[in-house]
Amino acid sequence: MSTSTYKITRLKAFAIHIGISISIFLCLLVLLLGYWYKAPFFDLEDGSIAIQIIIFVDLVLGPVLTLVIFKPGKPGLKFDLLLIALFQLSALTYGIWMIQMSRPVAVILSYDSLYIASYKLIKESDIPKADIDNIIGLEPTYLYINLPRDRPDFMATAMQAFKESRSFELLFKYSEPLSFKNKKQTSTIAIDIEKYTASNTEWSAKLQAFISTNKLSLNTMSFLPIRARRGRYFLAVNNKSGEIVDYLDVPFFPDLAVKARIVQ
Repeated sequence: MSTSTYKITRLKAFAIHIGISISIFLCLLVLLLGYWYKAPFFDLEDGSIAIQIIIFVDLVLGPVLTLVIFKPGKPGLKFDLLLIALFQLSALTYGIWMIQMSRPVAVILSYDSLYIASYKLIKESDIPKADIDNIIGLEPTYLYINLPRDRPDFMATAMQAFKESRSFELLFKYSEPLSFKNKKQTSTIAIDIEKYTASNTEWSAKLQAFISTNKLSLNTMSFLPIRARRGRYFLAVNNKSGEIVDYLDVPFFPDLAVKARIVQ
């Protein structure tokens, strides 16, 4: 049988490369959507940017280079393909590193809302390594900052730490695990969302659509302000299970929230 039978055409080489790239992409998609940017953080933290990086590096860059360079019988073709593979692997590794540095690893309840801390912020902080290892996992860790009420000098200390970029390290000293089922923790920022949205017809409509979509009544959920990369919204939590339902696409304004704060 002629050896020409086994020759791979340019389009076939491209198809093989794109097939391998799609397999890698699907694995990374599971990691991103199932863990690193698990809902609702994909929307809140602009996870779509991470997907765009992976698509460009994995599904576009490598396969297109193969399509352009591949020519059956070309001298040095194996070396060219090896360079393409190494280049794509390097670019993909760098892309994943960028996504890793910006992904949310901690959700912290402090003062008036929930705050999202990135991998980079936690990793580069002065928190002890053992504590950092406990915080950083596949999914975000939830923390509650229990500020001391018996220290009148604490605010001055906190302001000084903020000026010296040590605010997170200071707050972490007063952290404990956050449970959305623990009303003693969540009641400090919980909002009467019906009262909050009453003055704005668009917000009221979004709230009604949210209730209808998730098939839950208002009294079964708590709405907690959350500050994220994309903006400031409300996180809806199931009171019974303590699980996150979704985020409500209504902007959070601290001044309005104070008037709608649930009084215990």
